[in-house]
Amino acid sequence: MKVTGPLFKWFGSKWLASKLYPAPEHDVIFEPFAGSAGYSLRHHEKRVVIWEANANLNMLWSWLIDHATSADVLEIPLGLPIGTDITGLGLQLGQALLLKHWQRTNNVGDCWTVSKWGDKPGQWTANTRARVAEELHAVKHWKLEELRPDRAGTYFIDPPYLYNYRYCFKTAFDHQGLVEKLKMIPSPSQIIVCEAACQKTGRVPDYLPFEPFARRITSRRKKTENHHSNEYLYEEKR
Repeated sequence: MKVTGPLFKWFGSKWLASKLYPAPEHDVIFEPFAGSAGYSLRHHEKRVVIWEANANLNMLWSWLIDHATSADVLEIPLGLPIGTDITGLGLQLGQALLLKHWQRTNNVGDCWTVSKWGDKPGQWTANTRARVAEELHAVKHWKLEELRPDRAGTYFIDPPYLYNYRYCFKTAFDHQGLVEKLKMIPSPSQIIVCEAACQKTGRVPDYLPFEPFARRITSRRKKTENHHSNEYLYEEKR
């Protein structure tokens, strides 16, 4: 099966950039900060183990992997009026979560209403619904479980960036603690860590020896108001 896009929208998605990252060199991929798991989806035929700190995303992934059918996805309505309360539609929780996460890319909060752009191209349209209904079968062999750094494989790590968006963490993320966990990963393994320079100062994170990777558009508004991010990458093979 060929996957042609993410199964849902999420802030900081690596789907578009995933084709530029180093390909996995092992049979299993571990993605502990999964989000919409763009890297793992690009290589979905591998054995994949994901985890997410966000409770809604864990419930959504659990539904997609273990319960969702194509018919379930196709039952989710289209063209709902702006402001519609998704929780009042009588949907399964998984269906409601999927619709919720096609409303706003930056949907880290508890907003459950239909947005003014929720049915625009690239959001929850008939084409998107049909594609997701077909392509969700690509993740049925995946595992959702809290990860410990005690297994060998390819680790794709996209943590909260040091200088940028804090994601769902109310306190500063422990990047040095992450470094210590990386040291525990056994050989043979491939470790890929994503980061970005500070958008205000240009300062580059130094908790790992990052190298320049790419300059990416992180959001599109008007043609003259695109937001860019100078991305960095750390890769280690052991």
